[in-house]
Amino acid sequence: MFDLNNSSQIPLNEQIVEQTKLMIAQGILLDGDPMPSVRDLSKSLLINQSTVQKAYNKLKEDGILLTKKGLGTFVSLDDKKIDLKKARLEKNLYDIFLKCRFYGIDFEKIKEIYEKSKEDFYDSGSNEPL
Repeated sequence: MFDLNNSSQIPLNEQIVEQTKLMIAQGILLDGDPMPSVRDLSKSLLINQSTVQKAYNKLKEDGILLTKKGLGTFVSLDDKKIDLKKARLEKNLYDIFLKCRFYGIDFEKIKEIYEKSKEDFYDSGSNEPL
């Protein structure tokens, strides 16, 4: 399910967060799907439980996971939280486009970068942050 890179500069908990987002975006994980328990995931990945717990807490904070006492943790997409993150991302993108204009990066180069990002997005082995 997860492919962590121990030699990456990206902390393991962040890799779990980003790979979870990627699996949701790719349709591998769907709203309502159960997630492995913290204990089970830490055991299968051979990492500390606190690392997995930190990742799960971040995903809950981001409106992506929900823990139901006695039942487990599930993918549960909170549209309000996700919309807030989306709005912030759009603002950041706007700022980036202004900087591109300032530095003379033309629309063709932006499209090229966007197309490359689509290719990388579907590379499920990627550990890059979403």
